[in-house]
Amino acid sequence: MPTPVAAARQCLSPAAVTALDAAVDSARRRAHAQTTSLHLIASLLAPAAPPLLRDALARARSAAFTPRLQLNALNLCFAVSLDRLPSAASSSASADEPPVSNSLMAAIKRSQANQRRNPDTFHFYHQAHAQPPTAVKVDLSHLVLAILDDPLVSRVFADAGFRSGDIKLAILRPAPPMPLLGRL
Repeated sequence: MPTPVAAARQCLSPAAVTALDAAVDSARRRAHAQTTSLHLIASLLAPAAPPLLRDALARARSAAFTPRLQLNALNLCFAVSLDRLPSAASSSASADEPPVSNSLMAAIKRSQANQRRNPDTFHFYHQAHAQPPTAVKVDLSHLVLAILDDPLVSRVFADAGFRSGDIKLAILRPAPPMPLLGRL
């Protein structure tokens, strides 16, 4: 059963909530019944989104194509995949927030588990009474890494010439700093 958007937001960090809200807006505009991983990744490809995914794609792209051509192909592949998703059955459902799909919620849960296993990369958010930590808020990078395991998302990336493994490595290993040319 799909999860309400408000429940999914409680599991996410502020940057991930912003990405989820953009995905929900996309699903609502397209009159889709649920917000999926495809909506979230497509919203992260937008120019106004955080550069995490676009930077990783620039480093993971195939050398056979120009970066602009491959990113345009990726946008087209995501648009086609989103167009194939079923629409909401009634017009009243499009007025509300489309709930989070089971696969996207599973990715959120996987990323929470990954953050728990890697304590140097996650943050516990405590309640006001200094009780033990109650929830792990998922960072955007961990969420994207978990979504890349979704076979549907991987297939769309593969259609555009990207490999999910290469994208994961580009996210996990950020680009080295550029040396200053004036200093030797």
